[in-house]
Amino acid sequence: MLIALLVVATTFFVLVFSIGAITKNQEDEFKVAMVTDFSDVNDASFNQACYEGAKEWCKQYDIKFSYYKPTSISLAERIKSIKLAIDRGYDVILCPGYALGEVIAEVAPKHPEVKFIGLDISEGDFPMGFKLTDNITVYNYHEEIAGYLAGYGAVKEGFRKLGYLGGMAAEQVIRFGYGYVQGIDQAAKELSANIDLQYVYGGQFFGDSEIHMHIDGWYKVNHTEIVFACGGSIYTSVALAAKENNGYMIGVDSDQRPIIDRDYKPGMCITSAMKGIKQTVVSKLEELYKDNIWEKGINYLGLVSSENPELNYVQLPMNERRMKNFTIENYKALVSDIMNGVKKVSADISKVPVVSEYTHVNYEGSIK
Repeated sequence: MLIALLVVATTFFVLVFSIGAITKNQEDEFKVAMVTDFSDVNDASFNQACYEGAKEWCKQYDIKFSYYKPTSISLAERIKSIKLAIDRGYDVILCPGYALGEVIAEVAPKHPEVKFIGLDISEGDFPMGFKLTDNITVYNYHEEIAGYLAGYGAVKEGFRKLGYLGGMAAEQVIRFGYGYVQGIDQAAKELSANIDLQYVYGGQFFGDSEIHMHIDGWYKVNHTEIVFACGGSIYTSVALAAKENNGYMIGVDSDQRPIIDRDYKPGMCITSAMKGIKQTVVSKLEELYKDNIWEKGINYLGLVSSENPELNYVQLPMNERRMKNFTIENYKALVSDIMNGVKKVSADISKVPVVSEYTHVNYEGSIK
């Protein structure tokens, strides 16, 4: 009897030890790293959204997570950062931003055991002729819809003199801008309102004195009322100019209102044209970890619900709304119209959008 109990106890110990070992091995094999592009994880844009999503998700499952910031903006340094993550055993690497397309193309084929999740990387951001290997998945967004929502809402709210400052003229930034133009024009036609829109690219993804002076001129000389700032931390130049001129602004990628309230002036940022970067990171890591779902290739995310717009991968924030005339009901109706094809949003960036006689757009090219 004693021998039998010892055998059972020993067998139980071995099973528990084995299960524990398997669990630990699975956790050891699932380590998540993130590599930034030109900005840091506090850019109040998609780097920060990606970082926060990954950090929160990994903490929930006690999974190791680290992020790597290249010491310079060179391609060599970005490659070095990803290789360092791989050398340290990270087998799932998050790559937010178009600047990481070349890096993925260089590193991923040589490391088929590592999974690369690209965010905001268009097909044109990879080297010409490059075919994505099976260990690469990319999630892009219909930025033109997010821009459309913001432009339409701003005009419906009552703004008539608007501006758009993009960062570098990358595909995503152009889609935001051209969607913004389309949304503005649609609302202008519905209201028979005359609209003036200033449109320029900064030529970089951070603010500085030259860009600030340019936007300050919009507020002072052109009497611009509100500017959509689209491109990483370039929003700082718009925020400063808006603060100095009692103007308004629109944020991008994530809900930038809290940080602009804190650092510049409360209430100045009326809304943000958001992409669900954080939502994407959390849901796709969950699918991969729990169900081994891997959607290789390039995938585009957009609208999925008109009843609950917070489920959409492109949206305006619904909490603490600052727009009074453009109500939640108006917003939901607009989303429904886009989803049903009643209002059409073009993703074509080969030419500037055609607008009606109600909308005048002054395309200024690039500041730098």
